Amino acid sequence: MKLILFIVALLLNTATFAQQADVNQDPTTLGNAFFKALLDEDGATLGKLVASDFSLTSFDGHSVESDMLMQGVSGGYVVVDAATVSDTRIRQYNNDAAVMTGTWKAKGNVQGQSFDNTVTFSVVSAKQNGSWKIVNIQFTPIR
Repeated sequence: MKLILFIVALLLNTATFAQQADVNQDPTTLGNAFFKALLDEDGATLGKLVASDFSLTSFDGHSVESDMLMQGVSGGYVVVDAATVSDTRIRQYNNDAAVMTGTWKAKGNVQGQSFDNTVTFSVVSAKQNGSWKIVNIQFTPIR
């Protein structure tokens, strides 16, 4: 019985590691992981997905750097209650740059101010030291 539990634990850990490793190997998975981390309010994961010089242009036109985004998400200042990503398209350039576009419908609040928006997005990713990292995100409201 102990052997079976050990094997199950080993398989689960291996699967978890494989999922984490895949995120940095594929720009589509990386982009999807970013939106999932926002929904899960997981600032630590966001920190692993974005480049050190990351910036985000929010749907209200404000620029947000990586540290501010991670602090906001981890600290409960940015809360996404529900969100869906759709209509995604990925274009890859020279095996070291990619642009993911699509639509993101999200409800939540930023510092207590609620939002219920549908935006188009562009996620720009670049390969850095052999791993994909998100370098820029642009949200544009759909009116």
